[in-house]
Amino acid sequence: MDSHTNETELAGRLKAISLPRSRAARELASRFAARLSEVASHPEAVPIRLCGERLEARAGGTLLAAAVKNGVRLMHACGAQTLCATCRVKVTDGAENLTPMSGKEKLSLRYHLSVSRSVRLACQARVMGPVEAEAVFPLCGSLPGEA
Repeated sequence: MDSHTNETELAGRLKAISLPRSRAARELASRFAARLSEVASHPEAVPIRLCGERLEARAGGTLLAAAVKNGVRLMHACGAQTLCATCRVKVTDGAENLTPMSGKEKLSLRYHLSVSRSVRLACQARVMGPVEAEAVFPLCGSLPGEA
């Protein structure tokens, strides 16, 4: 017997003994399976919270890219060139899930007097796992064409 047959047989036996008995348990199992399927279909998506909004970021993508893609307004005057530091964010949770700071990012933050381990440039901080962050300079008002 090959390993695939053994795994299929084992999965079948585990499923048979773990079938939920009550309707509520079946519904919960069904919702869990649907969410698991959704997550499994997008392994590159990482859940983050940015400026109070729950988003999904691409693993390896920047916080700024996730904000722009999801319509979260985050200042970035220099166009993500590590020059202006207007895209600064204060990481409140999951700092270990961001790539380490580059020398250029450290220099820019030091120049703009933001020397703190919890402050990062959204244009440089790449997401590797769940993160929560707040903008240091949130945008106010609406842009032309916005409601």
